[in-house]
Amino acid sequence: MKELFSLIAKGNFKGVFFEKTDNVFIQFFRYCFVGGIATLVEGGALWLIQHFVFKDAGGFYVYFSQGIAFVLGLIANFILSKLFVFQEKSEKTNAAGEFAAYAVIGVVGLLIKELLLWVFNIQIGWHYMLVWVFSTLIVLVWNYAARKVLLYRKKK
Repeated sequence: MKELFSLIAKGNFKGVFFEKTDNVFIQFFRYCFVGGIATLVEGGALWLIQHFVFKDAGGFYVYFSQGIAFVLGLIANFILSKLFVFQEKSEKTNAAGEFAAYAVIGVVGLLIKELLLWVFNIQIGWHYMLVWVFSTLIVLVWNYAARKVLLYRKKK
């Protein structure tokens, strides 16, 4: 964490965002930044689809909207993460396999979101966007930890 704060204090934003690093705090900071952009893609798509395509219909339509939005956010997250966070190649697989593994981890995150959507939106009645924000914070930690440990673990 000291290295991250040092880079920020020096105004070395190239080091914070672009230079290769194995520092977990810098990577997680970048992952949050990249995740924020992907979250805007996903949340924007969810709202647009739900509001304009399904005219704010509930039930099944919310799940369908979330699924489409998830795919768009996953693609944005993968591309940006490869550029800024996990710049090393996964040792476990080729590019297609890497994306597949990345997607499987993301699908577990989607299932967590869908479960929380079912509990808090369908059963309790919270607004779907409020549940989406809450579940996104939980899934952020899951996605980073799983991808770091399963795909981009440092060589021993």
